[in-house]
Amino acid sequence: MNSLISPDDHWAIWTFLVGMAALSLYLEQKYKFVKKITGAALAICAGILVSNIGLLPTESPSYDIVWDYIVPLVIPLLLMKTDVRLIFKETGRFAGAFHLSALGTIIGSIIAVAALHTFIGNLELIGPAMTASYIGGSINFVSVVAMFHPPKDLVNATLVADSGVMIIYFLFLITLPGIALARHYFPVTQKSIEIAGTNNTEVNEDYWKPKPIGLVDIGKSLAIAFVISLLSVKISGFFNGEGMPVAIKMILGQQYLVLTTISILFPIFFPKVAKDLAGNEELGTFFIFIFFVMIGLPASISKVLLDAPIMILFCAIILAINFLVTFILGKIFKYELEELILAAIITSGGPMSGVAVAISKNWHNLIFPSLMLGVWGYVIGNYLGYLMGIFLQAIL
Repeated sequence: MNSLISPDDHWAIWTFLVGMAALSLYLEQKYKFVKKITGAALAICAGILVSNIGLLPTESPSYDIVWDYIVPLVIPLLLMKTDVRLIFKETGRFAGAFHLSALGTIIGSIIAVAALHTFIGNLELIGPAMTASYIGGSINFVSVVAMFHPPKDLVNATLVADSGVMIIYFLFLITLPGIALARHYFPVTQKSIEIAGTNNTEVNEDYWKPKPIGLVDIGKSLAIAFVISLLSVKISGFFNGEGMPVAIKMILGQQYLVLTTISILFPIFFPKVAKDLAGNEELGTFFIFIFFVMIGLPASISKVLLDAPIMILFCAIILAINFLVTFILGKIFKYELEELILAAIITSGGPMSGVAVAISKNWHNLIFPSLMLGVWGYVIGNYLGYLMGIFLQAIL
């Protein structure tokens, strides 16, 4: 179908991409109902709508620019301040609960793909992305999609399904402390009160306050992100060349694995520079929203609606196993209900979801650890998603 706007009208296309990304973020912050469906889902649906009514093209060189340049910049922008050496020192035993939940995601992804791959094609290509997403977050979904290239309609159907299933899962987890059966197995004790910090009167709301960001901060963050991205492209391109052993190609020849590795090494080698950075997370998040708008543009509404129901079941299976593994093993290893709820929320929804719930429940001692472990999920999500992709393609 011919579109009103030409595929080569880059100014018009980029105006929509950037404008819709900004509008989605604004509406998510302003309206509670948008926050429930998420700004990301709104951005995707907007992209689907304008291409299906013939306003914007389904293919354009501008979309390739997003894939080739915007997406790679997201990873260093979000990880360049993360010193992984400090994470376990700051999170203590709570880190164990997080890894139980990550294990639940891995097992759930394998079961979901095995159960449903005969009903929908290329499920082994989207499974790795959901594994990465339900351990880290959107940044990992985007990265692993770029590694395995599942069909665009399937990507959109998965994102639409995920947004719906996530709301139900979050509501269920948030209500668990008030359910008698849950408290039967995980009663309130002096230990649970101390671990969660519910007796701590200090309320930490720093996470929601605006941060001072200057022009130099933006320049430094972007410059470092570009340098890291350039290095990853050159290194992965070199090791992906002809004559290289397959094992080397599988690791050092993968741009997004190299990109993740260099990003987390940066604050280790340049701790003072990393500590002084500001604005990098905000830039990275905005770039992700540009991607969400773009990913909806090539999609067919009929195809998305056709695939979405089976993908709802797919996402539901992963999260159901995530829940069972988290809480069964959590009970065996004697974790508290508060730790397990946040672990499940962080793996499935990312760090800020965990922070929001910890603040709302007055679990003060788990606010900062939720943030740190969510970022750790960003770090390991790409590696685990890639390994899942190799595994699924080998067995199917």
